[in-house]
Amino acid sequence: MIDWLAFIQVFLAAILASSGVVALYSLGIRFLAMPGPKVVREDGTFEPDGPARDDEDDDVVEIGRPKWATVAANICFIASVLCVVVGIYLIVPALH
Repeated sequence: MIDWLAFIQVFLAAILASSGVVALYSLGIRFLAMPGPKVVREDGTFEPDGPARDDEDDDVVEIGRPKWATVAANICFIASVLCVVVGIYLIVPALH
């Protein structure tokens, strides 16, 4: 006979765990896609899409994503990898 309550508990745990890992990885991707800060013009307004670009390459300022966003993305990726490794450890009986 099937224990339906145990089946539903395992199903919900699997859905929640997989959603959490996917959310961590997606958040890491989002942090990597974060744009740099906007450039302030002389009149105090902001450039609409970063620094203005013209034919001269020597006066273009390259602004990357903030350092904290890179650190946060790496933390999210490490956490998602750790979740996968722990899941594999729990599934494979030869590992414990």
